[in-house]
Amino acid sequence: MGPLKRASTSDFQFALAALTIVASPAGAQARQWQDREYGIGVVRYEAMYRYDARDVILVAPFASADTVASLSRDSLCFRQPPGCVRSYDRMIEFDYEVPGWAILEFSKDSGWVRVSLAPSQPSGPMGWVRLRPTVSTLLWSQILPRHRLFFLREPDIAFYKEPDPKSRVERQPVTHLGSKRPSYIMNPLAVRGPWLRVELLVPSTICETDIKVTPDTFWIRYLTPRGRPTVFYHTRGC
Repeated sequence: MGPLKRASTSDFQFALAALTIVASPAGAQARQWQDREYGIGVVRYEAMYRYDARDVILVAPFASADTVASLSRDSLCFRQPPGCVRSYDRMIEFDYEVPGWAILEFSKDSGWVRVSLAPSQPSGPMGWVRLRPTVSTLLWSQILPRHRLFFLREPDIAFYKEPDPKSRVERQPVTHLGSKRPSYIMNPLAVRGPWLRVELLVPSTICETDIKVTPDTFWIRYLTPRGRPTVFYHTRGC
């Protein structure tokens, strides 16, 4: 890898203009969990499995750039304005009690990723994380096909005969046992680009041993054109 370039004044001005303060702007309302910025994947810290992740998030994708915030175990401390928050609240949990930053984009050399430091804030702070052997990335296209899924938002529930928007079928999960939310779960079977072929179980059989259902097979659009997930999974089991 070549020498790291030093930041110019214009670099800092451009990067700083993209940052926001730690708190949400006045009048801004925090997003619900299903509407957070999930990004295109997550940053995976090996040390996070030991609750000992440490890192420095920078204003631009080079080592001499200014610091946006520092991660130390369960604390995320911002430089400007100064203040610390619980890091877990600013991450996306993708494994059992294991969170990571939501990835917004890769640098041109793929050695860095720009991440959201407040996925529940409409215009939250961002920064750059350097990738190395102990800090890697997992894209949703790698994660989601390995899990039993549900749609993040009810309006997005849609099933298709083929991986084609024109092949939509009229099929909606139903509520179960007095719940106001549809009861269902989807088992991934095959992947084709942003589409997943799934086995649909209605009602959901997750954490249930005495429910007998006849599965249907459909295609779903599990990634948006921007690579964001339309579906998610239970990271802690039941």
